This record gives sequence, structure tokens and C-alpha cells, in this order.
Amino acid sequence: MKYPLNTVSQPVVGSEAKKIARAIKSGGYVANEAAITTAKRIAERRSTENTDVSKR
Repeated sequence: MKYPLNTVSQPVVGSEAKKIARAIKSGGYVANEAAITTAKRIAERRSTENTDVSKR
């Protein structure tokens, strides 16, 4: 994924920082449902494209 050159990372603070700290300590992860749904849709589309290319 390409990012614009003027992208600046911001520190994580407050409740989000606590969620990340808990996930790191427990060996887990932090994700929201919208992100998971988007990732699944992209993976399915790529899988379909790969299948279509191999049939040619």
C-alpha cells in the first residue's frame, strides 16, 4: 500500500493505548469488524482473480 509523503504518525493515547497494551501482553490483537470485513472481501476477490487467471 502506498502512503502520501506528508503522512505523519500520531502517538496512541488514552483508551486505545490501553487496548493495544492489553493485546500485546496477552499475545492478542486489536481489530474492528469493518477492517476484518474489508480484509476478507479483498482476499476473496484476489482468490477469485487468481482462479480466473489460471483458467485462461
